[in-house]
Amino acid sequence: MLTSTYASNYPSSFASSIVTDGNHKTTTLLNPIFLSFARNNKLTPRETQVMKVLVTEGLRNDDIAALLHISPKTLKNHLACMMKKTRTSSSRELQAKFFNFAMQALITSG
Repeated sequence: MLTSTYASNYPSSFASSIVTDGNHKTTTLLNPIFLSFARNNKLTPRETQVMKVLVTEGLRNDDIAALLHISPKTLKNHLACMMKKTRTSSSRELQAKFFNFAMQALITSG
């Protein structure tokens, strides 16, 4: 039986780790915001990883899938689940929702 595990159930080292091929890195400043966004929207660790790449790299879906070593169909499934959880209808709207969340987090923390 499969059970879903959310980002809040994983050690912080997993959630703060990112996919890297030597050129792609997430800024340290955004890691806590990604974690908070993931917890608030009940994203899985893999969905959180997809979100990080989607937001920070600005790549096409095929390139994101290749970077994460998954098929484009698997990426589309992750995106569909993420959009359902965040009540968004496109990856651009998903990115916008994250950016709005990040701005609020930065404004309230300062």
